[in-house]
Amino acid sequence: MADPIEIEAPDDTGSGVVRRFEYQVHIAVQAVLEMLAGGTVIHVTCEHIEDIVVAREGDPGCTDGGVFWDFQQIKTRDAVEPWTLTDVIAKKPLKSLWRTYGAVAGTGLTYQLTAGIEGHLDPADAAVVALSKGQGGDNEACRKRVAKHLDVTEDALSDFLPLVRIRPLPRRGDIELRNTRVLADLGPGLTMAMIDALYNELLRRTRDATQGLPVARWTELLVLDNPPAAVLNKRLSAAAIADVRQRLTRPDHVLLEDLSQKLHATETALVRKLRAGAASQEVIEEAQMLRAHADRHRFREQALGAWPGDQAIETDLDQRLLLLARRTGRAHRGQPQPADVIFDELHRLLDASPGTYDRHPLYAQDGVLLMGRACAISDECKFDWGSARDVS
Repeated sequence: MADPIEIEAPDDTGSGVVRRFEYQVHIAVQAVLEMLAGGTVIHVTCEHIEDIVVAREGDPGCTDGGVFWDFQQIKTRDAVEPWTLTDVIAKKPLKSLWRTYGAVAGTGLTYQLTAGIEGHLDPADAAVVALSKGQGGDNEACRKRVAKHLDVTEDALSDFLPLVRIRPLPRRGDIELRNTRVLADLGPGLTMAMIDALYNELLRRTRDATQGLPVARWTELLVLDNPPAAVLNKRLSAAAIADVRQRLTRPDHVLLEDLSQKLHATETALVRKLRAGAASQEVIEEAQMLRAHADRHRFREQALGAWPGDQAIETDLDQRLLLLARRTGRAHRGQPQPADVIFDELHRLLDASPGTYDRHPLYAQDGVLLMGRACAISDECKFDWGSARDVS
């Protein structure tokens, strides 16, 4: 019997829809991370009026000390070329922002309308650059094309275009890595496993908010006195993630739990080698984090079928990384803390010339991912990080 998986689907758009939804969730988590960092974000509302609504305090535009609202429409695409005004118009974020403009006009809010786009803008397209800075009304070509797109007069855009911004966003393959880096910075004493667990928890809560799923005690967590039912389950406030912040700040019982794990957990070869080279705790944690990121990238590419089947390609990369790591180790033998010096120098070299080693590329010619792969090679006992005993 034939497997249905071998039959070409008449409509295969579902997977793309899920990927776009997940991307939007990761973008919303960026603002949640700002809350965790003690930034200006007060709360984040998902799928109400726009894809994401971020409320901030302390904005210069709020002369009375009120709240500044950022209504965000998020757009993705598979192409890697820079966005022109034609591309932006084709994806229709401006139509959604125009509807939002009509909905909030006259409410007294201080706000902006943001088209968040996956990728980067074409710097040679003056019209899209002007639009991205809130100067679309000053660019005649931009003004005319947007008016035609929205089927309105140019005069009708006089108040709308100054409110519009275009914000380039990290691509889908990079957004999770960037967010977990930030989270790791907020909890520098936590293991990568705990960082991943906390990030997955933030993703879960944001997905629930996007779908409007009820959360216990939600009414108490909102800043509005009487929030409408449509918004009640769609907002993430600082209080809603207070427990995550508590875990990042490491109360005593978490510290004791971490100490117990260090005493009894199995130590990897990577950690043992770093310790032999007198590595600082910070470098050990960075190495674990980078190795986890590289592994996650590899597994994701394999799941998507993008990883090459030719083993020689991966072998070539590993051999290049191994030669560079061993050469770097020899150059820094005899240092008081050789592991820290070797780690920083190896990372610098990979950041400076990733294409020299990742020629396919397997790891997007990204120095961070390549450093993670180098840590994985060390974990396979193929090179070490020096020895503090070598110091004369």
